[in-house]
Amino acid sequence: MNFSLHESDLSRFENDWNNIESFLRTHGLDGVELFVDHTPLPDFPCGIVEGVHLPYWMGRHRAWVDENAFHEDMDENEKFFLFGGHDRQDMIANFINALKNAASVNAEYGVFHVAYVELDHVFTRDFGVSDMEVMDSTAEFLNKSVSLLPGGEPPVRLFFENLWWPGLNLLDTAATMHFVDSLEFENWAFTLDTGHLMNAIMNCTEERTAIDSVLNVLARYPEDIIDRIEGMHFHCSLSGNYQMQVARNGVPADYYDLSFHERLIAVMEHVSKIDQHMPFTDERCREIVDFVKPRFLTHEFETNSLPELDWKLRTQIWALCGE
Repeated sequence: MNFSLHESDLSRFENDWNNIESFLRTHGLDGVELFVDHTPLPDFPCGIVEGVHLPYWMGRHRAWVDENAFHEDMDENEKFFLFGGHDRQDMIANFINALKNAASVNAEYGVFHVAYVELDHVFTRDFGVSDMEVMDSTAEFLNKSVSLLPGGEPPVRLFFENLWWPGLNLLDTAATMHFVDSLEFENWAFTLDTGHLMNAIMNCTEERTAIDSVLNVLARYPEDIIDRIEGMHFHCSLSGNYQMQVARNGVPADYYDLSFHERLIAVMEHVSKIDQHMPFTDERCREIVDFVKPRFLTHEFETNSLPELDWKLRTQIWALCGE
């Protein structure tokens, strides 16, 4: 399951890693996919860490292709949140430090988003950039960063995850293949996020048809690409009706008068309604897993309490395994 070292996650288990391990065993799970960033990690027992999720800097594409972005008149916290650094070298250094953190906890992989979206884009969908452009800038960023590492390879296997913004959304097979061909290192694979793909399809409103839609997209890819899908974030998102409604409404009133923190809260509330992170309930969800055959399957949920997490895990594991 997904997990972090944030107090909101740890406090559910009384800050006791024995309680976390017991909870994992109860649900038949092998470990956690832990969020790590570039900052030093605290001491903790990392034996249950199977993989990590690396940070996602939403505006990295713009900062990478236009260095003037770093000189815009914005709060330093906002600049770092969007770009992941104060200049190109800082972006690279922070990414490398996140990879080193992943290696330090013996993670099998590090999940990395290949996508671009500015805060107001999540309302307007007026991205002004193509999937190919985002994947080109991401490949350039990755190639430059990884070339600085020993052997020219990342210390953990990079798992590229699909989102529903411009970039790797899996809807354009030619763009995906182009991205693969642009990489200059070998230690990589994909993480398929089932809910994100449903969000990208946009018309998913009912679970059974959403499962069919995911399978139809995957069927467009050659076997060697499916074989590269070694990870899976497993959850369901049926937000088609909401997405269509908000696309008509545009940016909320007075949005641009808000502080960065207030705008961020509004964006996160909106994104949570798109990206629902609900458990599958239909046993046909197994068809997605059987088609891909991932090495790692992460039950990825957003929850407000331990009972909610317990319920979502039990619901989805029952649908997936019948137990």
